[in-house]
Amino acid sequence: MKRLLIISSEYTGHGHKSVHTAIVQGFEQLYKDKIECKVINGFKLGDLELMATERLYNVCIKYFPNMWGKFFNLSNNDSTFVNKKISRKIRRRLLKKIEQYNPDLILSVHPLFNGSVLNLLQKYKPELKLYTLITDIVSVTHIWLDNRVSKVISPSIEATNFIVENGIDKDKVMTFGIPTRVNFDSPCKTIEEVRATTNLNRKLRVLLLNNSERSKRIYYIIRKLHEKYDCDVTVVCGRNKNNYRRIKHRLRNYKKEVNLIGYSKELFKLFHENDILITRCGSLSVVEGINCLIPIVSMGALKGQEEGTPIYLEENGLGYNTVSTDDIFNKIDYLIENGREYLLKTREAQFNYYGRDAREKTVHFIADELLKDEK
Repeated sequence: MKRLLIISSEYTGHGHKSVHTAIVQGFEQLYKDKIECKVINGFKLGDLELMATERLYNVCIKYFPNMWGKFFNLSNNDSTFVNKKISRKIRRRLLKKIEQYNPDLILSVHPLFNGSVLNLLQKYKPELKLYTLITDIVSVTHIWLDNRVSKVISPSIEATNFIVENGIDKDKVMTFGIPTRVNFDSPCKTIEEVRATTNLNRKLRVLLLNNSERSKRIYYIIRKLHEKYDCDVTVVCGRNKNNYRRIKHRLRNYKKEVNLIGYSKELFKLFHENDILITRCGSLSVVEGINCLIPIVSMGALKGQEEGTPIYLEENGLGYNTVSTDDIFNKIDYLIENGREYLLKTREAQFNYYGRDAREKTVHFIADELLKDEK
């Protein structure tokens, strides 16, 4: 039995966790008797300062987004300094994990655990290979990049071009997309099924994914949706209980029905059941939306790793960038005009997108390295 050690995180937006879950699901489906996976949280390999950094991520992006943008720029402009600092923090626990688990390959799905891990492998375990799976769809920070890596799994053609232009050997880079969890696979197997299942005349269903937005803004979007359209509105607040309570309080005298949900283990069902997704453009929310064939309207992007994502969506016909809160409704108008013509065209573009259904391609690629001696 071959062993894959995956270095990820738990609380930095949950995107990394979704990716490592998708990878584990893929190996369980395709290589259950040949390859086992172990996931470790890279932040827990460090000291209290590093662990606290992970926990403060959501607070930072909600209340201090400019500060987060500055940290992104620091890691982008001086990745050597950041990697050396993290290497010192994680050295003892990482080497202990490697000794205990004895992996055949390490896969990193977090930018802080590439160069920092390679520093240690080069010194203590030079025979052990590291693969990097980049989880930012287009805005790639330099801290992801280190040419000592064995392979890089890239999320997009644009990202691949950037990676190669910035020093990674072209033959090390594979462009697959970002793996998503099994439940986010589309039930449509043909373009004809996409067309047959697109809601062209029934009541519009809008899903609002609240990724750390202020309750005042969410309430404004809900009211405007009901004023402009005959639609059902569902709002998902995730794990932020305070945000859920604030929105619920604002809705206490609201006359129209709103399906307000906190954390849901069945988010995939909501993606499949609704017609339009309004969300901040975190890479995993976007990729899961594309896999579920739900047209995406951006309500913003985090400074740094998300900034290029709304533009990328629009350029590829997968969703729509917005310049303000009110512009959200301009984009919905566009989607539903002429008998919802562009609602259908966007779903068709998502179905044909090369980065969709990346899980199996990624798992087969990693398995080829792990099982090469058996062929």
